[in-house]
Amino acid sequence: MLAFLGLLAFPTAALAAEADGGEKIGTWFNWLYHVRIAGRPVATDPADISFAFALLLALALMLAAILGSRRLSVRPGPFQMLLEMGYGALRSVLEGVMGPRAADFLPFIASIFLFVFLMNLMGVLPGFVSPTANLSITAAMALVIFLSVQLYGFKENGLGYLKHFLEGLPEPPKLGTMPFVKFAFLTLGLGLLGALVFPIHIIGELVRPVSLSLRLFGNMFGEETVVLTLAGLVAATRYHWIPVQLPNLALGLLTAFVQALVMALLAAIYLAGVVSHGNEPEAAGHA
Repeated sequence: MLAFLGLLAFPTAALAAEADGGEKIGTWFNWLYHVRIAGRPVATDPADISFAFALLLALALMLAAILGSRRLSVRPGPFQMLLEMGYGALRSVLEGVMGPRAADFLPFIASIFLFVFLMNLMGVLPGFVSPTANLSITAAMALVIFLSVQLYGFKENGLGYLKHFLEGLPEPPKLGTMPFVKFAFLTLGLGLLGALVFPIHIIGELVRPVSLSLRLFGNMFGEETVVLTLAGLVAATRYHWIPVQLPNLALGLLTAFVQALVMALLAAIYLAGVVSHGNEPEAAGHA
């Protein structure tokens, strides 16, 4: 309902200019541009506004979690039933990716999905912007996922996690099972091959947060750009009341869900690869 009501106000709210003649998109937090602390402005660019909306959403989710968990019941009401259905659906999806370890990581993956999904949806409401349409926010989310994967990798496997970066190499030969000359050549060859494979795996690991952040940012920024362009085409005409951006906003609802699900599932796949290393090599290889 809020999204539908926002369709009529969207052109005016989205294209409103600042009093100083700037071309910043009008939002409820634009007043932060004029707030100064110790002589320095609180917000200087759109990234600061996106961060303010992301912080507001994080605080709202924490408050909702605290208040909502106080009224849990064996006979759930409509809201609790909806949450339990979502919990069950996401858990079944994660179990298909991570197996029995899904329950251990469900709070982390579910938080990623819910937070990203709601940030994506914020751009549909009048006076709001999607924080995920700003690269600094998506890069921060991707960095959290990347660091979490590395942390759990070392926590689950210790220093043996470093073997994860040598996947694909054959098992080293054992001394005494073959002539020494052959053993020496094979060991040297594996060492040289390992020196090549290890940095390749490191680069691949570092590329993951880059691809995560760019994928989410590109989709959300592109969707908002199209909506703003369509709204701008009629904003200065007598037909400004026509919501020409409606089809793209409807598509944006689907995009918001899909992109949040993709980011959550990729995080689950990355985690499955490191926590199963050494125990379920076939699952790690699949991830």
